This record gives sequence, structure tokens and C-alpha cells, in this order.
Amino acid sequence: MFHHTFDQDPDYSLRFGCSEVYKKDDALLAHLANPALSVYLEAYAALETDLSFEYYRTVGDKVIKAINGTGVPYKIFKTKLGYGRV
Repeated sequence: MFHHTFDQDPDYSLRFGCSEVYKKDDALLAHLANPALSVYLEAYAALETDLSFEYYRTVGDKVIKAINGTGVPYKIFKTKLGYGRV
């Protein structure tokens, strides 16, 4: 993981978002396979009903399968043009 932040919504002080950046699919897969993530998601579900994931890059089939395994709604924004520096 290159980047991990917990960001507060500027319009609603009790709303937060989490930003994470991974080098490749393998790094994201390792994170999604971490048993601690399941524990975190279960605890989070008790606090919040509006949890979802957004992915801003093209991901492989293995990642999509792993994301489906979390049970959390998600949306993938496939990369069509450009680059990023983190």
C-alpha cells in the first residue's frame, strides 16, 4: 500500500472516507485476503450503513472476484486515459 488516509467530509463532519493506493492487483488481492479486513468490515457495518467501495483503475478478474467476496457494494471506474503519480 502506497497511500492510506482517512478523510473527513467538508460538508458533514461525521462522514468519512478512506483512500488507499496499491501498486498492482497482487497488492490489493493481499489486502482483500487479510483476515483482519473481514473483522474490520463486520465491526464497521455495526456503525455505518452507507459503506461502499470505489475503484479508480482497471482491475483484473481475480480482484473483482475478491471484491465480490467482501459483500460490500462497489463501483469500478475503469481507466481509459492518463496516468497518476502517488
